[in-house]
Order: sequence, then structure tokens, then C-alpha cells
Amino acid sequence: MQDMMKNMMNEMWKNMDTFKTFDFSKKMDFMKDFNAAKLGLQVLDFQKSTFNNTYNTFLKIQEQTEKIADSFMKDNSAIPAEGRKILDEWRLVLKKGQNEIKKSIDEGFMKAESMFTETNQAAKPSK
Repeated sequence: MQDMMKNMMNEMWKNMDTFKTFDFSKKMDFMKDFNAAKLGLQVLDFQKSTFNNTYNTFLKIQEQTEKIADSFMKDNSAIPAEGRKILDEWRLVLKKGQNEIKKSIDEGFMKAESMFTETNQAAKPSK
């Protein structure tokens, strides 16, 4: 068992020796054109698009739910006027909160985008 472990360790060290002769600067030439800021902007664009699509989908679901609730409450005499007033106020608060969240997230995207844009401009070589 010890011999087997010893052989395994020797093989591992031999493999490590091959890394000593590996020249990373020559093998990584494809990285010279790598632009992290540009990649960051592309990822941010994808996230922004995904958020906007999801947000719009939720808004459409909410609109449908409101239509169903309105049709249910319109002719229902079991729901008092005070109850309808509370639901209308609740709906306004909900919409206000949605708008604030959307505004906040859009501002976050704009800040992140400006960070990547500034980084991208700083990385360009000046002539």
C-alpha cells in the first residue's frame, strides 16, 4: 500500500514539473484582446433585458388579476363600499411600490453601466 501511495505521489510530482516549463505568456496570447469591461456590459445588458421582460410579465399578470377582482367586486353586494375603498387604496400603494422598485433597479443598472463604460474608456490606448 505504501509503495502504491509513493508511486502515486511521484507521478503527481512529475506532472507538476511539466508546469514549471509551461510558458503562460506565450500560451495565453488570445487574452491580449480580452476586454473585461466590454464583456461586463454585455452581461449587464442581458441581465437588464431579463429583468425588464420578467417585470413586464408580472405587470401583465397583475393587470389580469385586477380585472378579475374588479369583475368579482362590481356586482357583489356582499362586499361593502369600505372594503372596495380599502382594496383600491391597496392597489395604489402596490403600484407606487412597483414604480419605486423599477426606478431603483433602473438606477442601479445605469450606475453599473456607467462604471463599465468608464472602465472601458480608460482601458483604450490613447493616441
